[in-house]
Amino acid sequence: MQRYRLAAGLARRELAERLRCAEAEVERVENAEGMPSRSFAVEADRLLAADGALAALWPSLVKSAYPDWFWQVIELEQQASFVQEFETVAVPGLLQTEAYARAVFTTAHPVAPALHIEQYVTARLDRQRILDRRDPPQIMITLDEAVLRRRVGGSRTMSEQLGHLVTLAELPKVHLQVIPFSVREHPGGMTPFRIMGFREGPDVLYGESFMGGQVTTSAHQLRQHQLAFNLIQANALSPQDSRTLISRLRKEIDGGPD
Repeated sequence: MQRYRLAAGLARRELAERLRCAEAEVERVENAEGMPSRSFAVEADRLLAADGALAALWPSLVKSAYPDWFWQVIELEQQASFVQEFETVAVPGLLQTEAYARAVFTTAHPVAPALHIEQYVTARLDRQRILDRRDPPQIMITLDEAVLRRRVGGSRTMSEQLGHLVTLAELPKVHLQVIPFSVREHPGGMTPFRIMGFREGPDVLYGESFMGGQVTTSAHQLRQHQLAFNLIQANALSPQDSRTLISRLRKEIDGGPD
């Protein structure tokens, strides 16, 4: 980007003004200290007449943020007509705020350089573009109440995240439910999983562990997990009651200590 900026005869301040961002952001990107957003890369490409060169680099930057085994999951997610997910530990990536995602990655990768953390965050937020499509997939997510009570990133970050969940839960294609602590046992146990369905081809089951993730199209495994997901939903609060619980927990955070 620096090479194209200099060829265009622009100072960093001038490019920042045209990009409507801080000069420091342009400096970070040029010095490989910051990860640009997709819109930043596309707009910089246009303003600097790079003829697609800058925009073409962005996907490779995002792809390098994922481990090899997870890239297949991302590609499947982009093609899915529905996603069913049960989570016990953290808010799923599709529903995370920027601050929450940054806190998750910082904790998971305590010695990673700041640039790598920003790569991870930008890549995660880019996945969420499927929610803004004209025909987004049907998203059905059930969360254990523990996910909502674990103050990832501190009170401010968690309050923002809970508010974001309430907003997303009002979208027509997002179906969000919560398994409350009052439900002592349910088929999900403590194991998160995701089922992705497609207009053509078999459904796909994805499970994750500390060592990595696994994708399968095993009919037997899919039947077991589909039944489990149905029973989990049956034990969960209704979507309306789930939003009420999330809003109540947010008020508790806002009114209490960090």
